Amino acid sequence: MRHKHYVQFKWQPRQAGFSLLELTIVVLILGIMAIVVIPDSSPTSQQKLDLVAGQIAQALRFARAESLRSGEHYGVTISQVTQTVTVQKWDLTTDPVSTELVPYHPVDKRAFVFDADRISLAPGVSITNSSDIFNYLTIGRRRSLIFDPQGVPVWVLGADGSVYRLLDGIVELSNGQNQRRIEVAPLTGRVTLQ
Repeated sequence: MRHKHYVQFKWQPRQAGFSLLELTIVVLILGIMAIVVIPDSSPTSQQKLDLVAGQIAQALRFARAESLRSGEHYGVTISQVTQTVTVQKWDLTTDPVSTELVPYHPVDKRAFVFDADRISLAPGVSITNSSDIFNYLTIGRRRSLIFDPQGVPVWVLGADGSVYRLLDGIVELSNGQNQRRIEVAPLTGRVTLQ
């Protein structure tokens, strides 16, 4: 008799996993979806303008708050030529009045000088006023503003101590497409963005 030999196969499960080709296709599809679905995270021109306007408003508000807090004369000087906003403590004993010191920014602990030209997140935004920003009764326009100890915006002449009331103070900003204004209220010194 002949014996039949049966070959027995032992069942072995297939190893789980993906081939290199499958993984490459999945990564490619996810990359394309990320490009299409995730929005551009760079700031828009309006956001850049808002950033600079917010920084200038912050400088004005800080100067006013320091005047109210300390009972001293603080203010700002805004230059369209250099595109800078400098917060200052004013010395009223000199003629003409002069800067006693530039206070430190409360967050970065450096001199409180904002330079619109050097802010890397907002290129192309500039202060566009055609003349000095702050207009005072009788003496006309100046590029500086002083807040008295009650937070009222004024200009003071050092020799005789004459105080001149602010008529208007509007900082005009533009990035070529959009405009923004920061206004200082003449009677209260309140700073608003428009």
